[in-house]
Amino acid sequence: MAKQNFETIAKKRALFSQRVITLVLIFVGIFTVTYIVGLAATRHNARALVEPTDSQSVDADAETKDGEDADSENTDETGNAQTDEQTTAAPENSNGRTIYLTFDDGPGPYTERLLDILKKHDVKATFFLTHVYSQYESMIKREAKEGHAVAVHSYTHDYNKIYASTDAYWQDFNAMQEVIKAQTGAETKMFRFPGGSSNTVSKNTPGIMTELVKQAGEKGLSYFDWNVASGDAANNISGAEVLQNCKVGVANYKNAVVLCHDVKEYTVNVMDEFITWALSKGYTFAALTPESDGAHHRVNN
Repeated sequence: MAKQNFETIAKKRALFSQRVITLVLIFVGIFTVTYIVGLAATRHNARALVEPTDSQSVDADAETKDGEDADSENTDETGNAQTDEQTTAAPENSNGRTIYLTFDDGPGPYTERLLDILKKHDVKATFFLTHVYSQYESMIKREAKEGHAVAVHSYTHDYNKIYASTDAYWQDFNAMQEVIKAQTGAETKMFRFPGGSSNTVSKNTPGIMTELVKQAGEKGLSYFDWNVASGDAANNISGAEVLQNCKVGVANYKNAVVLCHDVKEYTVNVMDEFITWALSKGYTFAALTPESDGAHHRVNN
């Protein structure tokens, strides 16, 4: 009887061992299959990272072609490559300040170069015009065509003549207005007094500036002074000083009306650098309109 019980127990142990072994083998098999599948997938993904698909190759070729086309477009008429510095875009995060670049006494020998700089940066300015350099009057047409504001400064820019009387002033004004109309097809509602509304060179005719300001309003005209002076009217100033004056000056105003002269070569020479700097600081450039703040000075006569 004891022998029979021993054999029964031995059989049960053997059966249990077989089941354990079977389970272990099944587990090992599952693990092995999973490992092999995972390894294969990993190798496939690794190849995918370094071997682009056909569609990826097409995209890469398209990018290369676009790049070649861009290079061909960024060349001048002589085939010389132009750098990205040819244009400067205003940053999206504007600082909320506007610069109104204004140029007096032109057009002159440097106006065309200035217009090229403004066009390069897609910046608009305002030109207060004279007929002193009459050989360049065709530049007025280009100024208006490219979206700049054109306005009267003076036909002769002769202080003694234009401030001799109010009639003399408006006679000079109307002469310049006719030049502008001939070049652009329209008159302008904007002007700047020679010397500004605060000038004292007109004191040989007492009270003339006060009367002219009043008459301008009656005629529906808008006159403009400035709140930032580049200082370029001085004969002993350098381009570096003009540049510094502009940088320091515009920082003081939300709407900076900057007085410059496009008949001064050193001024035109620093405009590219000034505009690039201002755009990088978040300034916006705009041309004046009749509704803009005139930055008026105190009338001293």
